[in-house]
Amino acid sequence: MAKIFNPSKSGKNRKHKSLAKQLPDFVAKVQSYDPEGKGIIRTETGRIAFVIGALVDEVVKVRPITYNEKIIKGETLEVLEASDKRVEPKCVHFDVCGGCQIQYMEPAHQTAAKQSALNSLFQKQLGLTDIPWQPAITGPDWHYRRTARLSIWFDSDTSLRLGFRQAKSKQIVDVEQCPILVQSLTNLLPSLKTTIQSLTSRKSITHIQLYALDNCDTVIFRVVNPLNSKDKEILNLYAQAQNINLILEHEDHKFEQISLLNNTTGTELEYVIENCRFQFSPENFIQVNADVNQQMVSQAIDWLAPTKEEVVLDLFSGIGNFTLPLALKSKQVFAVEGVNNMVLRIKQNAELNQIDNISAHQADLSKLQLKYKPQWLKPIDKLLLDPARDGAYDVVKKIPLLAPNTILYVSCNPSTMVRDIKELQQSGYKLSKLGLLNMFPHTAHIEAMALLEK
Repeated sequence: MAKIFNPSKSGKNRKHKSLAKQLPDFVAKVQSYDPEGKGIIRTETGRIAFVIGALVDEVVKVRPITYNEKIIKGETLEVLEASDKRVEPKCVHFDVCGGCQIQYMEPAHQTAAKQSALNSLFQKQLGLTDIPWQPAITGPDWHYRRTARLSIWFDSDTSLRLGFRQAKSKQIVDVEQCPILVQSLTNLLPSLKTTIQSLTSRKSITHIQLYALDNCDTVIFRVVNPLNSKDKEILNLYAQAQNINLILEHEDHKFEQISLLNNTTGTELEYVIENCRFQFSPENFIQVNADVNQQMVSQAIDWLAPTKEEVVLDLFSGIGNFTLPLALKSKQVFAVEGVNNMVLRIKQNAELNQIDNISAHQADLSKLQLKYKPQWLKPIDKLLLDPARDGAYDVVKKIPLLAPNTILYVSCNPSTMVRDIKELQQSGYKLSKLGLLNMFPHTAHIEAMALLEK
């Protein structure tokens, strides 16, 4: 997440052990939010407090956890005057699970709070007073997550916990239902646990990956030792009874099919967007929110507006989530990835969809030089980049050499996004559109899309 306030390393920032040194609890009114959904309070002593579990305009009793001369990080002990935006968390595991930190906010207020925090960050860092906001992309508030990774912890030889990690802990929360998982996946949780307990080689299983995809639900068991034939048969019968695809993932990242449905393609998983089929391996990244991903890709095409006379460069292209739909609208798309397996995957997906105007390459464009451009890189008209959380600062500095007239930036980290856009501003690009992508409701995670033009 973006951090608007970054305390100096020289300042003391620790939890004091002595009550004589510990700051006392205090009561105050919450004034705004930071990009992690924490309430911001400007205290009477001049410190700025970031408070977990507090809503804007609420009067709360705060317990300081860590602090220095300028900043307090605290938690809400008691809500003395509650906001009308406060709701009862829906998940029974909310108090212990580390997954959904802001369920106490009404969903519409979550989106508004994220946009407000992002707005403040852009105004402060980019010197903009009028942000060109577009309507936020949102999807279902619940049962939106189509993939998740479950951990297993054995309390004894037969007793186990299956679920997610606690907040700031390695302990596993035993989860029998999860209101953000796609309904069919949360329905599997109780029977999954019972089935694992029935296996003789159950302790060989370390994690489980779940997928709810267009053609079937898939369960992948991560195993550190081979399962015996009896256990494989138990899993096969379980998969048939639940009508799911079941796969084993071994330590060398090789996959073994245990049960295969008639409409599946073995260990090749698949989803569909913009009439394009995307096949991927369980080790590949995909967006977890199918509804928001569909809208995000559609909006990217709409904002970038490629034509059959234009060439588009797609950086950090992954398995081709944007590449293939862009190719249907463009003269040609150059897809660039740093990982060769992803390049091969894009080529396979292009062939699968009979798209012949995609040129996929493994390259590091942060080392681009004007006189030594790759031979395959022809002049481009438009550029899309969707980097990881670290952003793309070194690549962004080279973008002026490519001279696109339009840039679409998709980000999962506002702090690196605003840093990169600031660099693009200095090269003459202006922010013409900005929109929130609420990919992860009930979490403080912020994703956004920005359009920049010359």
